[in-house]
Amino acid sequence: MRRLIPLLLAFLSSAAFAQATVTGPATGKAGAQIEVTVAGSKNPRDFVTIVEKAAREGAYGGYEYVSKPGAYKLMIPPKAGDYEIRLCAADPPYATLARRAIRVDAVEATVDAPAQVAAGAKFSVKWTGPNNERDYIAIGNAARAYFGYEYTKAGSPLSLMAPDDPGQYEVRYFLGAGDVIIGKRPIVVGSVTASVTAPSTAAAGSKIKITWQGPNNPLDFVTIVKAGAPDKTYAAYEYSSKGSPVEMRAPDAAGEYEVRYLTGQTYATLGSAKMTVTSVTASIKGPVQAVAGSTFSVNWQGPNNERDYVTIVKKGAREGDYANYEYTARGNPVKVLAPVEPGEYELRYSMGASYATLARAPITITPAKEEPGLVEVTAASAMPAGSAVEIILDASGSMLQKIGKDRRIDIARQTLTKLVTTTIPAGTPFAFRVFGRMEDSCQSDLDVPLGPLNAQAVTAKIASLEPKNGAKTAIGASLELVASDLRSVQGERLVILLTDGEETCGGDPAVAIEKLKKSGTTVRVNIVGFAIDDAKLAATFRHWADAGSGGYFDAQSAAALNEAMAKAMRPGFEIVDAQGAVVGEGLAGGEAVRVLPGSYTVRLAGRKTGQSVTVKAKEKTAVKF
Repeated sequence: MRRLIPLLLAFLSSAAFAQATVTGPATGKAGAQIEVTVAGSKNPRDFVTIVEKAAREGAYGGYEYVSKPGAYKLMIPPKAGDYEIRLCAADPPYATLARRAIRVDAVEATVDAPAQVAAGAKFSVKWTGPNNERDYIAIGNAARAYFGYEYTKAGSPLSLMAPDDPGQYEVRYFLGAGDVIIGKRPIVVGSVTASVTAPSTAAAGSKIKITWQGPNNPLDFVTIVKAGAPDKTYAAYEYSSKGSPVEMRAPDAAGEYEVRYLTGQTYATLGSAKMTVTSVTASIKGPVQAVAGSTFSVNWQGPNNERDYVTIVKKGAREGDYANYEYTARGNPVKVLAPVEPGEYELRYSMGASYATLARAPITITPAKEEPGLVEVTAASAMPAGSAVEIILDASGSMLQKIGKDRRIDIARQTLTKLVTTTIPAGTPFAFRVFGRMEDSCQSDLDVPLGPLNAQAVTAKIASLEPKNGAKTAIGASLELVASDLRSVQGERLVILLTDGEETCGGDPAVAIEKLKKSGTTVRVNIVGFAIDDAKLAATFRHWADAGSGGYFDAQSAAALNEAMAKAMRPGFEIVDAQGAVVGEGLAGGEAVRVLPGSYTVRLAGRKTGQSVTVKAKEKTAVKF
């Protein structure tokens, strides 16, 4: 009897396997996408793959899980030969449940480009080839397979950017499957030079004009860095495409600096000029005490540079922290709203770029005559009709770091997959942008152009993401592209930036957000900081989100990231008094906000109209949108 049990189990197992089938074409072109049909699979984690005919049992290449019977798309390997389409069991040793022979035929391509171009210049490439999904044209050399690239789906001809370093190169046609070169031609890249002229001295944080001469290639830029900084270093910048002269803000910290003209791809310095930044001072004077929830005047003296502000924070708050604030550009004195919570506070004059404190003064907030009430806001829908969502994902090298046993990018993949499959309604106008997938590059790609959300297609894009070590964090450049990404949207535009690090491409996200707000319909920019342990950087993200009528959400773990992204989908709200001042703000569906008794208007962030409410002491007022 004991001998019969293993035989019976083996029979039942083979009978189950025999029920599974996989069908597909008998032949296919290398690198092409084919459709295979699966039936009889018993496990949603079974998968279908293509391997060489002689491959060992359990081997697999690119694959698709077969969660249900039907058709699935697979990419054919790039090398010609005899292969098999295999349906494999979910668990090791990945037994073959069904197979189908397929012959892979070789493919060829041609490229036509100029014999010589200037370093960093754009040039046109004509090509012929299979034009498979993710096939691309690139320029490379013996040391590096490719520098810049463009997908063949852009058409023929398409534009490429020459490398910054002069020398011998090739224009190459790559199959998206396996990055195999199937066509090429030689090209010579010639050298270029540049020069810059800047003021010899400038006050910290002041606006200055810089003239330059140079190639003005795409993405070339002028930047200001510490004197003696290593080559390829950059800080705030302006693209040369804005013309000469360009206007820039001097650094907030006094010292010796260099103004440099850098190439747009490798950040090589083509020209430089020395500049001394001189220190600035400020003073601030407000009342010794103020009543909780009241508005009071603060006099200030200071440089009044762009985005400088006066704020009130808890006594002993960290440098860069802020609460209620007003920009100095609004006049002198400025009006500041006192916190609702009594206690010891501090008034600060803060610089608009570095958030450095130039002056401070103590202030005591005394209790109001009546205790605060609560305003609780809910919204029936996270997005009004006609609205669109764009997610910008940081896939730079830092996303390869781990939290516990999992890489940050893997945690982000799981969170984004959950967001597009369960949180964002199917059919919602949706776009997905990614930066950080090329080494030493600030490239930003629109992986999913604006269209009705197709969760299956988007999750496939998310699953294919893989950061590159040495890739840059192009936050500013990505935000600058949002207006174009969402140009057809007539309703609200919700932008969610998920990043784990600071801007490293010299961009100015604050300026990019300001431009975005002026570019059309209502916009909200929410920022999710993943594993951010720098208080100053977190404060910077808060400022950027504030400028975008959005919020900043911090996440230090996988669970926190899920929660933060879900919160980022919720609309924010503002509580406005009779004089039009915002006295409180929060998140619909989140915690109730404390305000003093009185009459207010509650409106969703970015809206001009809202609901009138009367708040009573110690009572909760519910507002539904």
